Amino acid sequence: MDKKTLILQSTLKLINENGFHGTPVSSIAIDSQVAVGTIYRYFKSKEDIINELYTYVKTDFNNAIKKGMYDDISVRAEYYLKWRNMVDYHINNPLEARFIDQYSASPYIKQDVVKSNLEKYSHLRDLYNRAIELNIIRKISYEAVIIVMIGTVNQLYRIYNSKMLNVNEKIINEVFEVFWSGIKLQ
Repeated sequence: MDKKTLILQSTLKLINENGFHGTPVSSIAIDSQVAVGTIYRYFKSKEDIINELYTYVKTDFNNAIKKGMYDDISVRAEYYLKWRNMVDYHINNPLEARFIDQYSASPYIKQDVVKSNLEKYSHLRDLYNRAIELNIIRKISYEAVIIVMIGTVNQLYRIYNSKMLNVNEKIINEVFEVFWSGIKLQ
């Protein structure tokens, strides 16, 4: 693993353990076994490390969302596959899921970084546009669809992670059906 990746991985781990403010660059250096001076060759500041980590995690998340796609997939099947990939990513990558959640409410958030990362998700807007054109989903805004899609994923993950309820395949599929019922054309 290259030094930049080591730095990002250590930052991810330490932020999850100690929060943003409890993770100084000196701790990142110790955990990654990369000298502080070397860290500053890759990044201008701690804020820069955190914003780069956000891009790193969101790129990984986006790649995971698109996993298993195939030609001629139906709109419903594509929504299910992408939604399910989001759920699986959160369950299988808890550090990344918690980081995304923390980052979105953080003082480190840079709007230009968030905006540039949103562009990677054009495949979700393309799916929405195709669904609208084919009269498969209701004529509600793209933003509303994404909020409900991501909201169900996030809440499902939080409940799974807290072990508040037994989240199994049946529950996961039922939550998707609730999401799908809310957006599909009746």
